[in-house]
Amino acid sequence: MKKVIKKSGKLVQAYCLGIENKKVKELMAEGLLTQGGNGRWRVFSQEAEQGELAQSGDYIKIDSKGRPYPNTREFFLKNHKAAGENLYEQIPHVLEAWDSTEDMCPEMEFLIKNKGLVMNDKDEPKYYKAPLWGDILTAGKDAVIVFYSIKRDVAGNIVDAEFNFVAREEFEKMYTVLE
Repeated sequence: MKKVIKKSGKLVQAYCLGIENKKVKELMAEGLLTQGGNGRWRVFSQEAEQGELAQSGDYIKIDSKGRPYPNTREFFLKNHKAAGENLYEQIPHVLEAWDSTEDMCPEMEFLIKNKGLVMNDKDEPKYYKAPLWGDILTAGKDAVIVFYSIKRDVAGNIVDAEFNFVAREEFEKMYTVLE
């Protein structure tokens, strides 16, 4: 595992779902965002197959390829500060990350045993697969798994972990690997 941090001063475009704006309409017209009943949304990120689930009040950020990806409202407000209309600065925090060039570690074993992570050597474009955001997300073998939190009990055993896949190109633009 390596320590990573989002690049400081990085500005991202983001939009609150449920608040009407031009970008959300554009994404809907492109089929990258759909609205269901009861304030539910499907967000078609680079990794999504059926659309990641989000709720009105959650935020979507736009990646370097123009694709949306969801952040829960709580996470977004905790980790971003307003810098203009639909522009936010990310507040960097040190996180842990893993990629397929590294040895297996307890955190990855936990994801495989408890979070439905599957790695398929026979399908490099969809090497990683896991149930995330109400969809089965996939990512190529060169993607990075970023851990947003790892919870441990008093004995140090992992009891929960929040993670996501980050496409390699996006990872290189957004994160710095710490020594």
